[in-house]
Amino acid sequence: MDTAKIASQFLEKRSPAEPEVSSPSLNSQIEHRIALVSGPVWAIQKGKRVLEIGCGQGDCTIVLADAVTGSGEGWVDGVDPGSPDYGAPFTLSQAQSHILSGRYGGNIAFHNLTPEAYLAKYHGPVYDYTVLSHSIWYFENPSVINTVVASLEGKSHTLCIAEWSLRASSKEAEPHVLAALILASVESKRKEASSGNIRTVLSPKGIQSVVERDGKWKLVKEEVRQSTVGLLDAFWEVDYAIKTREKKLGGLRADGVSEKELAALVAMYDSLESAVCLLPEGVKSVRCMDVWVARFEAV
Repeated sequence: MDTAKIASQFLEKRSPAEPEVSSPSLNSQIEHRIALVSGPVWAIQKGKRVLEIGCGQGDCTIVLADAVTGSGEGWVDGVDPGSPDYGAPFTLSQAQSHILSGRYGGNIAFHNLTPEAYLAKYHGPVYDYTVLSHSIWYFENPSVINTVVASLEGKSHTLCIAEWSLRASSKEAEPHVLAALILASVESKRKEASSGNIRTVLSPKGIQSVVERDGKWKLVKEEVRQSTVGLLDAFWEVDYAIKTREKKLGGLRADGVSEKELAALVAMYDSLESAVCLLPEGVKSVRCMDVWVARFEAV
């Protein structure tokens, strides 16, 4: 797969001096997705039909389309319930429209629906693969993944999952693990639902347990690998957790969360800040935690 070719189809602000050159962060994101899609665990092949759940602005969708298209064959349905006007500097609607007007537009369709709603009304050919690439932690609660998996029965042969592993193989990745657990803990204590990036944290064992619960899917291959250098997810989450610390704690206190629970959260925040202080450039030195990649087959 050609990173530059794929990145050229993604909407982003480019330098007037070098409009054909993609940003390093986008290239890292594309390289990360390529490693998932073409790696030994997923090994997605040409000419296949793919359902992507939680497609967002479409960076993984483009990589999937590149993997499956050939001689006009191959198809990707991207499903995401996010508001069309969500996102910056470009919205979901703008990013997806740009993709549909480009090289892979004839092999992609986007659907602004919850995965449950989409699968309830889908009666087309069985998908060769269903992909959840870093989308599970966005779910409102753990029951959503169980509902989605149950809804896939008879509609997909293979389930491909990639999610953060909660394992840090370097000290630069430790703050990312801590930030994820903190943000998930805050979410679990809130009285009202939010639209945060991390709402449900499940470990690889937790995800496997949910997927295999009803005996309809079986894990056939998995690996935990270091994340691609240059991904910014860790920086975003760690920086956000630190900057919103007092606001989050104040909100929980106002919601009546006990002092004992708040004390535990304060200790977690302190641990995060201490881990960041050990890095040479602080938050700028943070690296994404390792990634769990799995492949389940329908039983």
